Amino acid sequence: MARIADGAMSLDEPDGWRLLWEWAQREKDPEKLAKLIDEMNQLLSEHEKAAALEETPSPRSKRKRPKP
Repeated sequence: MARIADGAMSLDEPDGWRLLWEWAQREKDPEKLAKLIDEMNQLLSEHEKAAALEETPSPRSKRKRPKP
């Protein structure tokens, strides 16, 4: 989790993303900027996949219930 301006934690950003964003804001070289953006996107993609796995409900048992 990343800290935001007021010191609160943001659940929407992976660790390290904000630092890359700050570097990207200052970068003048277009090739270096493109690499930073690629890295930021990779971090976000991994973070979203991990979040999706955490939210996926476990499969229900395939065992049938006994008939009354």
